[in-house]
Amino acid sequence: MRICSKAVAAALLLMAGTSGCMVLRKGMEAATAPLADNLAKSLQKQSDLQLVREGVPAYLLLLDALVESSPDNPKLLLAAADAQTAYASAFVEPAEAGRAVAMYAKARDYGLTVLRRNRAFRRVWDKPLEQFETAIPTFRKRDVPALYTTAMAWTGWIISSQDSMQALSELSKAMALMRRVAALEPGCQHGGVEMVFGIYYAVQPRGGGQDLAQAKAHFERAFAYAGPDALLPRVAFAEFYARLAFDRELFEQTLRAVIAHQADPPEFRLLNAVARQRARALLDKADEFF
Repeated sequence: MRICSKAVAAALLLMAGTSGCMVLRKGMEAATAPLADNLAKSLQKQSDLQLVREGVPAYLLLLDALVESSPDNPKLLLAAADAQTAYASAFVEPAEAGRAVAMYAKARDYGLTVLRRNRAFRRVWDKPLEQFETAIPTFRKRDVPALYTTAMAWTGWIISSQDSMQALSELSKAMALMRRVAALEPGCQHGGVEMVFGIYYAVQPRGGGQDLAQAKAHFERAFAYAGPDALLPRVAFAEFYARLAFDRELFEQTLRAVIAHQADPPEFRLLNAVARQRARALLDKADEFF
């Protein structure tokens, strides 16, 4: 998650005349992009979920305003996209599906704006899958952050859109972006790519693409990339592999291990707090699942 504040920069822009806007905007971007990364690192070290839940919405609004004033800045677009996706994933309740859809859609569109800087992709991004995929090999390792952010937001939008066949039809495009990330940087985001594919192969319909052996293999690679102190991949493993494999013992054992795990490196503190909260909620529903 990358968050940033723009209070001072906004005031400067309001005071600027036409001739000075570009200079001030460049200065603003130079000052706020590093701040976004610093705030992201600071938030990742928080363990108080209520504090983050209550504080982050203000930063989301500020980021959106900053993007509006600098709509072509890729770092700001990705910062805003990551923030929207992270907040929707961690804090928007299932009953608020419409809100989640809107947040994921905004994040996806921010990411697509960055990816469309690639000429080949700009020509086919809204075309059928066969044409869409022709541009995927043109992305390079420097494009991994934009590819990953866009794919995550796009997938979140699809999942939150529930029974929308239009949304579901776009899943192959999101997965095409994620496969390119896997090819360019397989360990991206501490195994986040592998976790996504683990979920993907687990949730497909039986007889219609579900492959639990493949899902398990992806989750195991996610564990290896993430290391023993990253808890979110293990919660996803319990929720999407153990539950769908009808293995209650593995489900409960995995989630109890997550809750009992004590080590919280600073870079995982917030995500681990989210993971423990999710683990407790899933355990409470064990009788419904099995």
